[in-house]
Amino acid sequence: MIDPGALLPGVRRRPFLTWTLLCVNILLWLLVEISGEKPFGGSTNTEVLLKFGAMEAWHIATGEYWRMFTSTFLHSGLLHLAFNCIGLFIFGHQLEQIYGHARFIAIYLIAALAGSVASYALSIGPAPNTIGVGASGAVFGLLGSLVVFYAAQRSRLGQAGQQTLIGLVVIATVNVVLGFVIPGVDNFAHIGGFIAGLLTGLAYTPIYRSQYGTYGSSQRVADVNSMLRRWWVIPMAAALVLAGIYLANLNLLNTPTPYLVRAEQHRLDGEVALALEALDRAIEIDPNHSVSYFRRGQLMAEQGNSSLASSDLGRAIRLGLPEADKEDAIRLMAELSER
Repeated sequence: MIDPGALLPGVRRRPFLTWTLLCVNILLWLLVEISGEKPFGGSTNTEVLLKFGAMEAWHIATGEYWRMFTSTFLHSGLLHLAFNCIGLFIFGHQLEQIYGHARFIAIYLIAALAGSVASYALSIGPAPNTIGVGASGAVFGLLGSLVVFYAAQRSRLGQAGQQTLIGLVVIATVNVVLGFVIPGVDNFAHIGGFIAGLLTGLAYTPIYRSQYGTYGSSQRVADVNSMLRRWWVIPMAAALVLAGIYLANLNLLNTPTPYLVRAEQHRLDGEVALALEALDRAIEIDPNHSVSYFRRGQLMAEQGNSSLASSDLGRAIRLGLPEADKEDAIRLMAELSER
C-alpha cells in the first residue's frame, strides 16, 4: 500500500486538455447543428456531416484519409454528443491527472485514429454508403488506459483500486455487448479504440518510485515513466494506423466502393463505356447496393437514356439511398419525366 501521506503525482493536476476537447466537441456540434437547411438539425443530416469531415468509404477510397481524424470530433444528434462528452469528462479528467497532459493527448489521438481505422475496415467497408462520426473510439481508448493503470497498481491502491478496476472492466464489457445489440452503434470503432488504449496504456502507464528523506522515511512518490523513455510508441502507432488503412483498402476490393470510384474517374475522363463497366461490376458484387444504381442512373441520364435512367433511379430509391442522394435521385427522376 502507498503511504497515505504520500500523494500520487498528478492528483492536483488541472485537466485542461480534457476541458479543451469537451469545448471543441460541443462547439463543433453547435456549428454543425445550425449549418443545415433548417435552423437546427444539421448534426443528423448526412450531407452536412460529410461537409464537415464525416467518414464514408466512398470519400476515403478517393484519398480523403483526413476524414478519419476530423470525424472523431463530429457527433450525430444531442444524445450522441452527450454520451461521448460524459465519457470524456469522467475518464479523461482522471486519465489526464494520472498520465499527465502529453501522454493523455497521445493516448486520445492514437485511440481516436485506431477506432476510425477499425470502423473503416470492419464497419464502413462492408456498408460503403454509411457514415461514421463520434469520439467514442477515443473515449474507449481512455477507458482502456485506465484499466491498464488500475491493473498495474492494484496491489498499491488496495481494495478501492481493485473495485475501480472491476467497475471499469464491467463498463467496457457492457458497452461492447450493447454495441452489438443496439442498431446504429459503431462497435468496431469502440473495440479498436479500446485495444489501442490498452496498448498505449501499457507503454505509458506511470511507474512509481518512492522518494525517501534524510532518515529513510517515504516523503513522496515520483512517476519515473515518460514519453521520452517511450519515444517509439508514436512511430509504432503511426505504422500500425497506416497498415490498418492498407488492409482496409484491400477489404474494400470485395465491395462496390472501388468500382464506384473507378466509374467516377472514367466518367470525368469521358470514358462512358468503361464507367458503365465499372458500375455493372459494382452491382454484380452487391445487387442491393442502392448507390451503384443511383450512379448508373445518373450516367444513363447524362447519355440521354431516360428509360434506363428512371429504372435505375427508382430502384436506388426503393433500396434506400442516403438522404442527400435520395433528394438528387427524386429531382433527377422529375426532370426525366418532363422530357
